[in-house]
Amino acid sequence: MKAFTTLVVASLAAAANAWIFTACGQQFDGGDNNRGCTAKSCPAGSTIDYQVGLFSSCTLRVFSDGSCQNQVGISSNDWDNHVLGQSIGSFSVQDC
Repeated sequence: MKAFTTLVVASLAAAANAWIFTACGQQFDGGDNNRGCTAKSCPAGSTIDYQVGLFSSCTLRVFSDGSCQNQVGISSNDWDNHVLGQSIGSFSVQDC
């Protein structure tokens, strides 16, 4: 029952926010808003998580550099516990 309750709470949190991005121990959320270029370094092998709320069209873009110039990943769907194949230096969320 506890696992079910945790799943329901997590689902409601994702539904309440248009997106939630967790990277290297830090969580970012944006309601239903875009987020411009944000520096966030994570080494290769780290786990990131991206949750998109219901009816949201927000797109996560991750970049290898700290100024959002060299895109290395993109997702408009959930990335559950995604292991990075290479390091990232920044991210942005667009098209919300």
